[in-house]
Amino acid sequence: MQFDNSKISVRQLLIIVVVAAFAPMIQVVPQLVGGIAGRVGWLSILVAFGLFALLILMLARMFRKTEATDLYELFTKIVGKFCAKVIIAIYGIWTFVLIAFYARSFAERFVASILPNTPISVFLAILLAVAAVFAYGKLESFARFAELSLYLFAGVFVFLLAVSLPTIEVQNLLPITARDGVPALWGAVMMLGFLSYLTFGLFLGDGVSDMAKFRKQGIKSGILLAVAGLITFVVTVGILGVSWASEANLPFFTAVRTVRLLNVVERLEALFLTFWVIADLVIVSLFLYVFLNILRKLFVLKNPKRLTAPTVLGVYLLSGVIAGNLFELSRFFERVAVQVNVALGVGVPILIFVVAILRKKV
Repeated sequence: MQFDNSKISVRQLLIIVVVAAFAPMIQVVPQLVGGIAGRVGWLSILVAFGLFALLILMLARMFRKTEATDLYELFTKIVGKFCAKVIIAIYGIWTFVLIAFYARSFAERFVASILPNTPISVFLAILLAVAAVFAYGKLESFARFAELSLYLFAGVFVFLLAVSLPTIEVQNLLPITARDGVPALWGAVMMLGFLSYLTFGLFLGDGVSDMAKFRKQGIKSGILLAVAGLITFVVTVGILGVSWASEANLPFFTAVRTVRLLNVVERLEALFLTFWVIADLVIVSLFLYVFLNILRKLFVLKNPKRLTAPTVLGVYLLSGVIAGNLFELSRFFERVAVQVNVALGVGVPILIFVVAILRKKV
């Protein structure tokens, strides 16, 4: 089926969200989920997928019953225009913070792993400039870039899993005991901090041509994210052990660097770094699109793209002060970002769903 050039399919929207979620997942899933759930963090990922599937079903029902095209319209039809604007203003503020956070994380990791003598400002400027180019362009072009990236990532993940299998220690992932239940549940909540980015992506829903397919495509996206999270956790913790993985700043990167392929191919981190750069670019670009779209809804703007340059400048300035180093960024994500992500990405939709039931909107 052909879609209008100004719109993308719901499948493409969710592919953007999936690729965007790869960036934080490969960085901190082994560290954060492993630090809470221990060696059974892989079980947390499965539990999180189950909760994510329930979120998809809940959102799909609200979209179907209200015939809303995006999250702002959904909120408006259920709680009214004023409350909806207050809610999306909160989403807008947090989205702006997330753009700055991920831009700074990208720069910090590059400096820490590859070019330690290069100023962080150089990487910030490059990343934000490329994201601005995407924002000025068509959403359809960005969606095609994300779709091509997904195929690349799928191949990279399968390849890394295959070459890592001989070095994975099963005892680092087993056994499971009754005492692992509560930590696994808390680990699942942390995992939802990544999966909940789907909710933010739905602010672009009015640029989607077939929201009726949201439930089916949403479940598929959850499966992709769960598989990616499982591979990330199994490879990292299986090779390094949970103690090392939960303490290292870049555990997945560290695990990849230890892998040898037939004693010939070493330093597979080059392949991983390509993957990593693209994922960071997609997540920053996605949140930039979302932020501009929220501004459009809040202030009824006809051309929000004119605010791209001021937004990027503001992000650049905030990125410079949001944290002092990679350690502080990790602590910010663990102690603040994950909780806010879950509250906005999962908690608010649940609250809206309850209100919709009480008001007989669904």
